[in-house]
Amino acid sequence: MSAPRSMLAFSAEAGIFLGRQSELARLQEAIRKRASLLIWGASNSGKTALVARTLSNLPERITRRCVCACGNGAPQEILREIAQGFVEDSLFRSKFRADTGFGASFSHWVRAQTSLRLRGLLYRAAGAGEYWIFLEDLVPMTHMLARIIKELMLNQETPIYAVAQGWTYSELGHGAQLYWNDRQRLHVGGLTLPVAKELLEMCIRRFGLERFDLEGFREDILDFSGLLPGAIFRMCAAAAGAHYHYEGRIKTKLLHVDYLMNHCESSPVSSVRKRNF
Repeated sequence: MSAPRSMLAFSAEAGIFLGRQSELARLQEAIRKRASLLIWGASNSGKTALVARTLSNLPERITRRCVCACGNGAPQEILREIAQGFVEDSLFRSKFRADTGFGASFSHWVRAQTSLRLRGLLYRAAGAGEYWIFLEDLVPMTHMLARIIKELMLNQETPIYAVAQGWTYSELGHGAQLYWNDRQRLHVGGLTLPVAKELLEMCIRRFGLERFDLEGFREDILDFSGLLPGAIFRMCAAAAGAHYHYEGRIKTKLLHVDYLMNHCESSPVSSVRKRNF
């Protein structure tokens, strides 16, 4: 079992990981101790990149038991996506074979199960095995979903690593009670100014922006990005487009406005579908 494409996407595109040594060490320690952790911070702060880099550094005996799922959806969808990560688990495989004789795909079989049956299988598999579950882009939890996560964390002793934009009820819903103290939360904020400048120069080279008159460009990008690595990377990537060029310069204000519009539209919290079991 390994991290899906969504978890690795930003790292693969950027190929850059700077200034996160302390956060990396803390997440690695939490995984080693099997302690649940909330990784929180603003969009484009590099939370997903941090998790992806951490997973890539772990030994195979751990990564093959890491289950990664998207937490941006209805509770039933999140539960089914977690279950998809148990494709190699002996209990899930035996139930799958008994029901289908391998005559259908595992994914299709999971989606055909009731939420009640999936919960039972998930609890039994997690309790019998040694798993680590990662929930990416987690949005406010319903009461029922929080109960499922709590059951996994406490009674089944399965650590849950949630990636979200905050730790209060507004961002986590009923999940806020699961990560209630600082020891259970890891904040991923802006980079230090020297590291942000280093990242910016790497992005300028990567996207061929040296050919432009960059007077004011560096200062604007650092200011507009809030020193968030994802924002620096994405604005530099967009700056290579002809739409932002005028007489040998880059229109940074237009670039910033478009970035903000795209950022708001893609925010997982803004697109959450509020449904209950």
